[in-house]
Amino acid sequence: MLNEKLLLRIRLCILMFFQFFVWACWMVPIGTFGPSVRGFTGSEMGWVFSTTAIAAIVSPLFVGFVADRLFDTEKILAVLHLIGGICLILTGVQTSFWLFFIFLLVNTLAFMPTLALANSLTFRNLDDPATFPRIAMFGTIGWIISGWIVGLFIGERSPAFFYLGGAVEILLAAYVLTLPHTPPQAKEAGIADLLGLGAVKLLKDPEFLLFTLCAFLIGIPAVYYFVSANLYLTQIGAPAPTALMTMGQVCEIVAMAIMPIFIAQLGLNKVLALGMAVWALRYLLFASEVYPLVLLGILVHGFCYVFVYVGSYIFVDTKAPRELRASGQSFIAFLMLGVAWLIGANLAGRTNDAYPAKVSTLMTARIIPEGVTLPSWNELAQDFDQNKDGIITSDEIQQALNNVPQGQKQEDRRKQFEALKAVMPLVPASSFGHVQAAVAGKSVYITKGDYLAVNRLGWRDIWLWPAIMALVVFALFTLGMPRKKESGAETTGGETSPPPAAPAETAASTPESEPATSGEAAASQSEPTPETPSEGASTPSDSGTSG
Repeated sequence: MLNEKLLLRIRLCILMFFQFFVWACWMVPIGTFGPSVRGFTGSEMGWVFSTTAIAAIVSPLFVGFVADRLFDTEKILAVLHLIGGICLILTGVQTSFWLFFIFLLVNTLAFMPTLALANSLTFRNLDDPATFPRIAMFGTIGWIISGWIVGLFIGERSPAFFYLGGAVEILLAAYVLTLPHTPPQAKEAGIADLLGLGAVKLLKDPEFLLFTLCAFLIGIPAVYYFVSANLYLTQIGAPAPTALMTMGQVCEIVAMAIMPIFIAQLGLNKVLALGMAVWALRYLLFASEVYPLVLLGILVHGFCYVFVYVGSYIFVDTKAPRELRASGQSFIAFLMLGVAWLIGANLAGRTNDAYPAKVSTLMTARIIPEGVTLPSWNELAQDFDQNKDGIITSDEIQQALNNVPQGQKQEDRRKQFEALKAVMPLVPASSFGHVQAAVAGKSVYITKGDYLAVNRLGWRDIWLWPAIMALVVFALFTLGMPRKKESGAETTGGETSPPPAAPAETAASTPESEPATSGEAAASQSEPTPETPSEGASTPSDSGTSG
């Protein structure tokens, strides 16, 4: 029979698993669903992703002033998850942007505090806080499993991932009530403490000021990945984009494990600089639009995210005096995951709008009927590519229409056919499809490559913008940091702090997690903590998100 301590750890692992399972259900595929299914513009998608940043800014205040002082942790978790689950389901049925945005915002406002509260509940019920990283690892696993389910079985164009996430979150609301009773802690803290503004005095140190500026600035181009990567993979025809992006989370685990080696060999400043450079590299790989290089751009996610974000938390931990470390962690998280995320999400959306797909001209001119959404190539091929050769001809379309009984489905297919005919003039006359059409005498003859080309945004130009931003920040940080030999110990305010053997008081990667700021988290320094946060912070971090 399992002893009570082991059983408790298993129950806490289940909590972490589903915390991040729920988040990953919608956080990654929504990047494709919004523009492809609901027809949202890039600017509107910027606001969709800003819901996470807004909630990240508000969350510390809610946790500090309300949850930590007035309610049992397991009960407030249940209420927040119930509200979040209901709103996530309602988000999936909305077709107008503002209702979609409002329900998703309420969901994130309810969900984001649960990250810090789940960490708090876990720490307070563990007899040995050093076991937290092992429990936190199940958050990473939950994110990955969710990505596989959505990517392989649901897809990015179905609202079912909202329903899945909402249903699981409602079940999670019931589950947390079975966890150990965790009464509120009496804490007296002001707004400045909760947002880490007490750490502003650290900016008097030129080195810390430069670090803070660069950490904030690199957070802006970093958000481009979370806003645009899933849509990009969809438009270049990558298989199961949401599942594909979980490779980044796997890489994060590796990066967290080897990060102490890099710090020992290079020094923390160089590790931070390397992370900034890798952000630029990954965007240049994406700009190539060459599939193997794009896969490499996903795989380096662990290094660019962990080296920058986790590296930033370690920098604060080693540079700040002991009494300011918690404030410093909250301050950096507030800047990078709140303010920078908000700016970056909106910039990314506007950048996407600046380089529209060729088919957008047809939408604007109403050549494609209102209410008709161009399907993905895979959906189109399923309906019209009868011989599965990657080419759709007018004969195959006519056959598909004839095989469907009269009714709504035939009408939907006919609308898709009319949209497809409108797309054809956008395909260059030199393309394979046009040449084959001329030879075969077909009125419609389009290949997968033709179709994807006219439906994709100007990704080459889009990805160059965050690449340039990241390179500028890299140059600023590299040239501005004092030239000094980094030793195995960093000294601040008369204190000598050895670099952590593994990231301390940190969030794990992607938007999947939050930074840790509590003293309890320090006990977990003996192990890397991929993906999942420690107690005390209330802002999101991949996978990851991510990507």
